[in-house]
Amino acid sequence: MRRYRTGLAYYSLLFLATVFLLSCFKNLTHSNIIYINNFEDSNISHLYVSGFNNGIFGPVSDTRISNFNGTRVLGKLNSSLVSLYQGKLPSHEVLRVEFDLYLHDKWKNDLWKLVIDGSDQLLTGFSNDSTVQQAYPNWLGNGSPMGPAGRDAANINLPGACSLSGSSRGTSLYRIIRTIPHSGEVVRITCSDAGNFFNDTCQRSWSIDNLKVSVFKN
Repeated sequence: MRRYRTGLAYYSLLFLATVFLLSCFKNLTHSNIIYINNFEDSNISHLYVSGFNNGIFGPVSDTRISNFNGTRVLGKLNSSLVSLYQGKLPSHEVLRVEFDLYLHDKWKNDLWKLVIDGSDQLLTGFSNDSTVQQAYPNWLGNGSPMGPAGRDAANINLPGACSLSGSSRGTSLYRIIRTIPHSGEVVRITCSDAGNFFNDTCQRSWSIDNLKVSVFKN
């Protein structure tokens, strides 16, 4: 009984803290978009893409802009890291990062991570294989329950980008949104992956589109 009450108290506090943060975010009235990119003009200013070249990790030699499903995206990426650095931010209290995340071809709960200013904001696993469960929307490796492949996806019926290009369920699309307290003058955002088919963008890859970063204040 004591353990039950302790657990109930913990989740009650967690619920109240979540409600408080959401109410604070809801009352924000002034917003500024500090970065926006749909990649249609192949511009990747302020973005830095790193990956493996001949076994050495470093900046890639091309912009990694490609066509997918009728749009231009930043990808295909595998065993890669994308960084965005923005300075001289206007005065703010909250920062929001949002983008479309495409998971192409043979994902089997492979790791994908979003980091803001050195702090993990999402560390999870995605799967396109119906026989392999995935962590998302929960975090990977923290004991959270697994769920079916494609859980909480915006679309799981997109063609693959390479190895599953002939499949109607070769790519899944997720709408990623993270809103956090933030007041610093600079921000560094990174996205990265790890897992099966190391550095093989035909077997497994990811892309991002419609990237937007905004700041808010009262």
